[in-house]
Amino acid sequence: MTGKKISAEQVRVMAVFMAEPQRWFDSNAIEHKTELPGSTIRHFLFTFFKMGLLERLEVHGGYRYRFSPTAQTKPYYRRLQEAAVVMQT
Repeated sequence: MTGKKISAEQVRVMAVFMAEPQRWFDSNAIEHKTELPGSTIRHFLFTFFKMGLLERLEVHGGYRYRFSPTAQTKPYYRRLQEAAVVMQT
């Protein structure tokens, strides 16, 4: 996922966090908002967390994620933003 290509699905998942940067989301909420398969969303969430784009909190019932304040300094975040403009999402 850290390669040169950015998928429309990655942009859709990150758009949810960019729209509400202070809100904590679980994978089910993201699945409901994006209508993507849960396994795909969980993969993206974990990878975005490892890249420093999302913060993660472990609570009863699973993990919650929100947009990381330091995400804007990450090159992959800038690439996601550019892809969102190109893909018009």
